[in-house]
Amino acid sequence: MSKKNHVPNPSSLTEPIASILTLIEREMEQKNVTMHELAQQSGINRGSLSAIFTGNPSKVIPVRQLDLIGEVLGQPSGWLYEFYVTECFASGKIHWKKIKNFLLRCVQLGKEDLIVAVLNQITEEPVHIQDVFTLAESLFAQGEWRASIPFYRCICENEIKQHTERLATSHYKWFRARLGTDLKENHEAALKFAPYRKRLAENIQLDGLLQLANVHFNLQQWDQVIKYADEMKALLTIILFQKKKCPRRGITESEPFTTERHLVFYYGQSFLLKGNALEWMGNYEQALEYIAGYEDLRWFEDLDDSGWKEVRKFERFAEANRYNLHVLMGQFDCLSKYLTFLDKHPEEWLPSLLTIMNAVNRFEYEADAVLAHFKDQIAELLTNDSWPGHIYYLDVFQRDRYAQLCYQLAKYCLTHHQYQEGIDRLLKALSHSIAANNKNLIINCAAFFEQYRNQALAEQKEKYEHFMKGVIEDAHMALIPISIEPSL
Repeated sequence: MSKKNHVPNPSSLTEPIASILTLIEREMEQKNVTMHELAQQSGINRGSLSAIFTGNPSKVIPVRQLDLIGEVLGQPSGWLYEFYVTECFASGKIHWKKIKNFLLRCVQLGKEDLIVAVLNQITEEPVHIQDVFTLAESLFAQGEWRASIPFYRCICENEIKQHTERLATSHYKWFRARLGTDLKENHEAALKFAPYRKRLAENIQLDGLLQLANVHFNLQQWDQVIKYADEMKALLTIILFQKKKCPRRGITESEPFTTERHLVFYYGQSFLLKGNALEWMGNYEQALEYIAGYEDLRWFEDLDDSGWKEVRKFERFAEANRYNLHVLMGQFDCLSKYLTFLDKHPEEWLPSLLTIMNAVNRFEYEADAVLAHFKDQIAELLTNDSWPGHIYYLDVFQRDRYAQLCYQLAKYCLTHHQYQEGIDRLLKALSHSIAANNKNLIINCAAFFEQYRNQALAEQKEKYEHFMKGVIEDAHMALIPISIEPSL
């Protein structure tokens, strides 16, 4: 493993003052538990126990039996695991089955330090990289994404063959598992994965490109969004051509081409993402042209129920985005129709109101009627600190969208001399932007607050100072070097 993620050898985690068996015997003596009682209460066969304690040479006790013994002796889950790691490798041989069971138990208990310590030892023999990969894939398939991270990271840092699909897949799934609500962490994950995207199988590559575009979209890095949207569209063109060509030649696909979503979703997203990026860049006329790419996808072949749902969803997105662009160009006469549309599709209120308020503030438009229309949603926005996942939009975007909308609402209030209300909304925007680690918005909120500091109430100033103290402490911690070992 690389020195950057080096974890000390297990022996340095707990210096073995005795073997596991000696420690168990010592605990049995203190608790006055006989071998017969231990076998009876643990459910372990007496013969198996005798073999564990008297075997010559002694064998590593299975982790399940260690847990049962610890339970009888009143010990917490994970008792003697540090010693277990040491003894697993004492003979110099790797017994993968026992180590795998131990790793899975560590996953259950959240003992990542021991997982990494074991992986450090295992990967000294490259033959076990495939074993680690198989285990990582199993965890990922079961939805244990966060738990799979150290396993995929281990493969990425120890794979000798740099052009294997196994390495590319590990980078992709490590990237997916890392994605969360921290924009900085997401960006770092995207940068690490991006060089491997074209080595993936085409179906996985589609999902990879989509996630890369989404990460950069939330970071407002529009050139990157356009780059990955274009790559997605080009890849889809090839995939659709190949699918159309196979039936003509009487060729059947050896394996089904499976993706997380229906192919029509990726096709529509390639146009939608680029159009939205152009919208944020202020290229409204050009963005309008891209709506045609996803507003009517009924021509798409092999549409099942999930595919038709995507088609109808893109039709709705197209109508909403057309209203968005007209509003952003200052054409507020469409607002009444837009509000009627949003009443029919309330799930679109958040991104739509964000766009409307952005335009309202830019054109200094009087929007009290719009705010009254959304008074319930705005009230909920300003009183809740945590939000459930949205039915259409990924959680990773939600916190940042809330922050952006609160910021636009604050701007509107402050420019209309509604100082206390505006500062409350600004503080809410600051809270969400800190949680999302959106540094640009944090700076904007801080600058805006300082501009109106004299209008703030004492408790608002106190809340602001509390937020900024945390920001400063986090920035200070980020500058402290973390035990960087010198290169050999």
